[in-house]
Amino acid sequence: MRIFIKAFWMFAVVLMISFNMTTSSEATGTTKPKTNFGQIERMDVITDVLPEGEKVVAVAVQYKKEISNDSLSTLSYEVNALHGENTAKRTITKVYANTSPELSSQGKDGKFVIIELSKEDPIAGTLFYDFRTGINTRLSLEYTITQEKNIETVIGNNVPTTPNIIVNSGEINLIVDDFSEEVISDNKGNFLNYRLFEPENTEGKQPLVLFLHGAGERGVSNDVQLLANRGAISWAAPDQQAKNSAYVAAPQAAIGNSWTSQTNMNLLLDLIETLKNEYPIDPDRIYITGISMGGMGTWALIQSHPELFAAAIPVCGTGNVNQAKNLVNLPIWVTHSADDTTVPVSGSRNMINAIAAAGGKVVRAEYAGNLSREAANAAAQQLVNTAMENGSHTLYSEFIRGTTPINGHFAWVPTYENDVMKNWLFSYVRGH
Repeated sequence: MRIFIKAFWMFAVVLMISFNMTTSSEATGTTKPKTNFGQIERMDVITDVLPEGEKVVAVAVQYKKEISNDSLSTLSYEVNALHGENTAKRTITKVYANTSPELSSQGKDGKFVIIELSKEDPIAGTLFYDFRTGINTRLSLEYTITQEKNIETVIGNNVPTTPNIIVNSGEINLIVDDFSEEVISDNKGNFLNYRLFEPENTEGKQPLVLFLHGAGERGVSNDVQLLANRGAISWAAPDQQAKNSAYVAAPQAAIGNSWTSQTNMNLLLDLIETLKNEYPIDPDRIYITGISMGGMGTWALIQSHPELFAAAIPVCGTGNVNQAKNLVNLPIWVTHSADDTTVPVSGSRNMINAIAAAGGKVVRAEYAGNLSREAANAAAQQLVNTAMENGSHTLYSEFIRGTTPINGHFAWVPTYENDVMKNWLFSYVRGH
């Protein structure tokens, strides 16, 4: 996996905190502050996008000398997150050495010490959701560590406790850093920021997955559409890319806009054409998926331009039942939670019923949204098997009331964590 460490400047100036060592100044008779990190070179926070959103899952501390893995324990450090003037202690779950600033199942001697943090900590998340505006914004990630216990280098030299607090120098954002920052515009000054993941597999033309975010991720930051959930990230994850190599594009709509506006619809179509022209993308394997507002955008695009796509997964959205006849021949897997109070489940039910009324063969299933990964895959596979037996390529999964993680609107959690749904999507080629 490619990992980039980027300068820590987003949304706020880094709060620099350090204990200063003082030395006598003969010329002035005053004291002069001096920063001394001892054997530590730098510290970076490591974030990961989980189903419930991005969290700080670890910090990576780089030392000047190789550190003995055996000399480390969860008592070796203290990690704190700074929120304004408040400081909150993070729970350390695992500490080990490594040769690079990466998470690992096992430690090994190296210049980096990885301090893993509890994902259950209330302050683990990186996003702030404003209930007044309905918009997510990313917080300034200000973290400090202190080395509380002596540790050892690989040759047995003592590395004493730090005399000061070390502030993070930057961030390592797993998978997110693999997406480049791009923009597309028209001749009227309208534009869409977007993030683009390029697969490492360069053999032949590759599929494209277009992900449309929900209303809470609107803005111009060009990051929260990747951070709020795994709608885009899950397609770029290493295990997924190993099975289904693909480009992944995740545009961001501006605040006040929707995906169904004619301006954004045109920009999305321009984006698809631009990517097809600039990258080795297979025009017969273009897929689209989206959540909530993005689910509505998915329905709108596939209804108006069904000829562009090989298959689609609209999540907790709604479309125009009068255009359902346009979708009879397009493979679609619709998901929604029965107890969604933000976008009522009737939106998906009505679309599925309209496709059936237009002559499409539809298969349906109800199952819990909080099943284990294995059980969820089995439930999805059973629906796929039923579809194959009935000659259907229109599937509908409805998650039973009270079972969708977090709340009833979050149907994207069980959807994007499902391996069978992804394999189903990639199995389709336009025109076949």
